[in-house]
Amino acid sequence: MLSPSEVKKIDKSGLHKIYEDWYVHCRNAFQTEVRAPDIFHIKEIVFAGMGGSATPGDILQDWLRDDIKIPLYVVKDYHLPRFVGRDTFVLAVSCSGNTEETLSVVHDAIKAGCKVTTISSGGLLEEISLKNNIAHNKIAFKSLSRASFPYLFYVSAKILSNYGLLKGLEGQILNSIRLVKDISKHVSIDSPIEGNISKKLASKLCNSLPFVYGSSLNRAVAVRFKNVLNENSKMHVVVDVQPELCHNEIVAWEGAKEKAFKALFLRYEREPPEVKARFEIVGRLIRDAGFETLEAWSWGTDRLSKIISLLYILDIASLYVAVMRGFDPTLTASIDKVKRGLKSRLDFVNRYVLKGKRVGDMK
Repeated sequence: MLSPSEVKKIDKSGLHKIYEDWYVHCRNAFQTEVRAPDIFHIKEIVFAGMGGSATPGDILQDWLRDDIKIPLYVVKDYHLPRFVGRDTFVLAVSCSGNTEETLSVVHDAIKAGCKVTTISSGGLLEEISLKNNIAHNKIAFKSLSRASFPYLFYVSAKILSNYGLLKGLEGQILNSIRLVKDISKHVSIDSPIEGNISKKLASKLCNSLPFVYGSSLNRAVAVRFKNVLNENSKMHVVVDVQPELCHNEIVAWEGAKEKAFKALFLRYEREPPEVKARFEIVGRLIRDAGFETLEAWSWGTDRLSKIISLLYILDIASLYVAVMRGFDPTLTASIDKVKRGLKSRLDFVNRYVLKGKRVGDMK
């Protein structure tokens, strides 16, 4: 099961090759020269992106929540909040460079006088950036946004590092990159399922409706796993986070009747006692209700390494789930149909972003 030949037969586009080379991509990304305006005296950071291009913002939030001294917001929408202004740094990321929500945010940021930096592989985001003298960081790697995470995340982290926003945390970046290399041999398609943590997890989840439960450290990883299971594996996933899930979500297991339900807990060593206790109690309640619980554990000792290691293990697990379910992980037909439908009905980028027409006039 999940032999190299089986993976290659389903994964016709070779997404597994990109995942297995993530260490190289992480290393290359962090060695990239980056560009940004003077952001030494900003009051808040807004990270703007959608889908896989938003994941780096979510990860930055979880990683930096106890260390960064200014607010960091993530916007996954067309518009910026009203509080932004000249003291706001907007980091807008679109792997393709053509994500209409992100282009709209950049339009808003320019109007509000924000300090702006962009990251993309090209597209309209690069064109708009050059036209408006915005610092643009072009990634040479052109692939799916979810597979491009190393470039989108480590370039974003380097921009923040260059302006002193990651003081004392730079070592975690290098540790996380080295850890990806260590993990890769344990999750590759050549590693048999008996010793392959990602293949084992995939075999447990492939015919289930997973309920992925995280905590404050890995909230973003839980959301990321949902997203890659949606896109790679074409399956529904439920996500919730401790301790909030103990105040609502847990009750639903009392009435659960679907045999396919499985709970996956995202864990890490040296969890705070309140996190550990809640996972143990919740696990007992779910098993008493007649359902299986699984655990996925992070590697590493520092905060970022724990986050990146688990994200990597789970991303590759999603690829193996896709193979077991018989789906090419690269294809996302429904997303393409939504984009075509929006283009036909609204033509948002041309009418609003490029021509500057007010949203209220778009009828």
